[in-house]
Amino acid sequence: MNNTQEQIHFTVNIALGSDNEANFTYSVDGKEVTGGGVVRTETAGIYSLDEATLAKGFLFTGATITDVDKEAPCAQDFSFKVSDNGRKITVIDTDENPGTACLVFNVECNGNPYTSTDPQVINEEEN
Repeated sequence: MNNTQEQIHFTVNIALGSDNEANFTYSVDGKEVTGGGVVRTETAGIYSLDEATLAKGFLFTGATITDVDKEAPCAQDFSFKVSDNGRKITVIDTDENPGTACLVFNVECNGNPYTSTDPQVINEEEN
């Protein structure tokens, strides 16, 4: 990871809804943010599960990054790394290509896989 990248630290809370869907809530500095915290140009988004989520048994297993617009592919700009025994995931965006990518977090809880709803990440061309 190069040092020019800004790092944004997100805290993630996951709760299972009545429909057995995993509901993800993201916070930065204690304030809730929407959309999974859009990763900006040349940033590293560091997502850490909070204590309540860890206590339920959730751990990150990975991320699925796909292109929203096949005409403007940018999913290859993104990479991720799971660390701290699944407690953290870092998503890095090189922002080489403009476009919108679909970023879905993959987690596991007591052997059951869950995915986050899709926070979209938009790579915008610099003006």
